Amino acid sequence: MRIVHAAVAGCLVLATGACGTGGVTYAAVRAPGKAADASRPRTMLGRMDGLPEEFFSHARAPWRPPFRPRARACRLLFDAAAGRPPREGLSGTAAATYQGAHAGELAGVGVAVYDGGEAAGHLAALRDALSHCATADGGTPYDRLAAARTPLPGIGGADAAGRALSGRVGGYPYRMHVVVARSGNTLIALVHAGLTPPDPARTAELTRLLVREVGTLDA
Repeated sequence: MRIVHAAVAGCLVLATGACGTGGVTYAAVRAPGKAADASRPRTMLGRMDGLPEEFFSHARAPWRPPFRPRARACRLLFDAAAGRPPREGLSGTAAATYQGAHAGELAGVGVAVYDGGEAAGHLAALRDALSHCATADGGTPYDRLAAARTPLPGIGGADAAGRALSGRVGGYPYRMHVVVARSGNTLIALVHAGLTPPDPARTAELTRLLVREVGTLDA
């Protein structure tokens, strides 16, 4: 039974990108004269200290969604966590995955820096997407995650929102927390997922850490 469970975990880890090779992926979209500033999200994700206990601090390749959701609202959220955020006003973006200790556990993070006041507008759009992402599915019963009605404790307010999804990925039980947040001109999209139900307290801790670290980008 342990062998079967380990094999399933390995498949899902590979499917969601936690075993990806390489480090933080980064896309600079600033004007050439501002390239140095645009590199800061990548640097931040590459040196993440203070991750919750049992998370590996080594940044891996960006999260790869295990399937492409049919619902547009869910696609927007998955894309943002995978390093493909809304592009209007975007000046720099980076994405990475951190592996946890539980079966298939990972934290996929996408960070996007915006010019002017674009970040607030994009956060509002992503919050709206959270409220409309009732079911994320790839068109089959084997890849289907339904949203829970209960909000994630410790995550909320004007600049953060989250939602729990549960169901199956590849036919196996899977749980996922999706969080969007803003700090100044920077947006954060976080996915905390795994075969073992992710701990909401650890999701909240990850969110607080990211918001704190992202605050240094506006300094």
